[in-house]
Amino acid sequence: MPAMSRIQMLMSKVGTVAHLLAVELSTASAGDRMATVQELSDRFQVGKGTVQAALALLEEAGAVEIRPRGKLGTFVSAIDHGLIWEFAGSRSISVAMPLPYSRRYEGLATGMHAAFQQAGVPLTLMFVRGSTDRMRALREERADFAVMSRFAALSDPELDVVRDFGPHTYVGAHGLVVAQGRTPDDPQLRVAVDPASVDQAELTAAVFPGLPPQRRVEVSYNQLNRYFADGLVDATVWNLDEIDTHISSPVTVHPVEGLADDATTSAVIVARRDAEALPTAVKAALVDDLVRTAADDVVGGRRIPTY
Repeated sequence: MPAMSRIQMLMSKVGTVAHLLAVELSTASAGDRMATVQELSDRFQVGKGTVQAALALLEEAGAVEIRPRGKLGTFVSAIDHGLIWEFAGSRSISVAMPLPYSRRYEGLATGMHAAFQQAGVPLTLMFVRGSTDRMRALREERADFAVMSRFAALSDPELDVVRDFGPHTYVGAHGLVVAQGRTPDDPQLRVAVDPASVDQAELTAAVFPGLPPQRRVEVSYNQLNRYFADGLVDATVWNLDEIDTHISSPVTVHPVEGLADDATTSAVIVARRDAEALPTAVKAALVDDLVRTAADDVVGGRRIPTY
């Protein structure tokens, strides 16, 4: 009888156990101690022979190498996390990103695309406007990770920061933008506020404490140009990276130093605090220096955005 192909093997009982083993090994690293064959047999409710055959399948494919060390147990001596991810089901990891309207956001998307590709892990980038909606995507488990400012991340105790890229990686700076001819202390200013952005809403509250409802105008960034042009708003606190390209009306920019620290300009990757342990390949992609390097190259014009 001819030997079974790998596809046929994976569809067998042995293949099912190989998949379960791969899921378990997805969080392992070389040098880690494995559960015993008996423990795995009990866990998966199959015979020890089936477990041994599943381990052999993973080894023959080059996904893992295991070495028994007598009474010490059995250890992972080498592991190919790309192959392990394939055996584990090749699930795509989803990351909720800001809309790519700035070079910095395009750079972060490009960097993560490159890092996940290098790690051999499928990636789905979800472009979601507003940090509050990205947090909601995490809570509702529609996304595995999200990118936002450290300031926004710290506002939600249910989130853990997986990677902090440091100051000026999310935005360069925020500023007070006022229609030409108006002054920041004008008591009649109508102020644009984006309730979907934790940063923008909090910074606006700091610049305009006690802003009355009749002067508060809810606006998203893609509406900002029209609202200024039509005279519907007179001022806003906004990301200065793209003011020139998003507001065609004549405006004056005033600094807002002292209102926020580096937390509002630092990009972070966050996950739910109750999420399962990170698969090693995913963690490697998220912390890979390639993310920051590619992002810097896009911002500096040395790399074409690709995501």
